[in-house]
Amino acid sequence: MTMKPNEEYVIFVNKKQLKVAEKTLTGQQILALAGYAVDKYDLFLVQGQKDEQIKPEQSVEMKDGLHFNAILKNAPYGAY
Repeated sequence: MTMKPNEEYVIFVNKKQLKVAEKTLTGQQILALAGYAVDKYDLFLVQGQKDEQIKPEQSVEMKDGLHFNAILKNAPYGAY
């Protein structure tokens, strides 16, 4: 499958659907697109049973169907 220059990817942040055209976005950009303040929220990439925290400056390669969780920094997440 070849990529068209203006192809869009559909990603989700807290079940909110977003369409993005960029091939890569940083954690900060993903939070901003979804309407979350980077200084108040942490971003996690959902990967099966284990979620990976995405740092604000970390780049993520966009793919259709990626799911992220934006979690308040003070809230315990993934700790059992």
